[in-house]
Amino acid sequence: MYAKSFKWLLAILAGLAQAQAASTDDDCKGTSSECVAVGKWNFSVALGAGLRSNPLVTGKNIPLVVIPQFSYYGNRFFINDLDLGFTLVENTTNTFSLVGSPGYDRVFFYRSDLQNIFIGLPGLGTYVAQRVPASTPNAVQFPARARRITYLAGPEWTFKLSGISGQLDALHDITNQNNGTEMRAALGIPLVESKGSLTANVGVTWKSAAIVNYYYGSPGIYEAGSALNPFFKLGYTLPLAGKWRFSAFAEYERLGNAIANSPIVEERFVATAFVGAIYTF
Repeated sequence: MYAKSFKWLLAILAGLAQAQAASTDDDCKGTSSECVAVGKWNFSVALGAGLRSNPLVTGKNIPLVVIPQFSYYGNRFFINDLDLGFTLVENTTNTFSLVGSPGYDRVFFYRSDLQNIFIGLPGLGTYVAQRVPASTPNAVQFPARARRITYLAGPEWTFKLSGISGQLDALHDITNQNNGTEMRAALGIPLVESKGSLTANVGVTWKSAAIVNYYYGSPGIYEAGSALNPFFKLGYTLPLAGKWRFSAFAEYERLGNAIANSPIVEERFVATAFVGAIYTF
C-alpha cells in the first residue's frame, strides 16, 4: 500500500514540475549566491579529495573524489539531488513543505547506494557483510540479510532569521521496509561573509527504534531503542575564475548509543571531509 501511494505521489509531483517548467520563464536576476533560476535545471560537479568514515566493523571508508549535483526549483515543486518536495506555504521568513528523502544509514552497507554516488565515487556494488570478524573479542555473528532502499516523507519547516537559517523535518518510511520515523533539525550559521564564505551547521537527527533495528539490530541478538545523533559541520566556498569555485567542508556526527552499542558497529562517530573545486554547468 505504501509503495503504491509513493508512486502516486511521485507521478503528481512530476506532473506539477512539468507544468511549472512550461509556464514560467523567470530567471534569477539577483546577485546572491543563493539565488537560482526558477523552472530550470541546475547541474554541477565537484572534483577533489575527501573521505567519509564507515563505522561498521567490516566497513570500508567511502572516498570522495567526484561529486555530481543537480537541482530544480519551480514555483512550488523542487528537487535537490535525491530529495524532492512541494512547497505548501511560504513568506519572506518561513516555508512549509512536503518533502521526501532517502534513508541514510544504508550507505554504510552498500557501496552502490545512490547516496554514495552523489557524495563520492561509487564502488563495485558489493555488499558489506554485517559479520564481526572472528578475531574481534566477544564476536557476535549476525545472520546475513538485505537492507533495502527506503524513502522517508513528511512535513518540513524552514526559516531565516537575521542571517541564520533553520530546518525541521518529521519524516516516516513510506516504502514499507521498516515503518520507522525520523526527526531532523538543523541550523545554518554564517561565520564569515567576504569574498569567500565560511558557514557552520549544527543539528541533530532522531531515529526511531524501528529504523535503528532495521540497520543495526538482529532479533534475539541485539535489539536497540531509538537513537539521537548530533552533528556539526564547517563549510567554506570561494569564487574562482569563470564557473569554478573552491569548496571545502568537514563534518562530525556522533552516533547515538543504540547504534554505537550494536555488535556490528566499531566507531561511535562518522567523520566526513572534502577539499576541491566545483564547476557549474
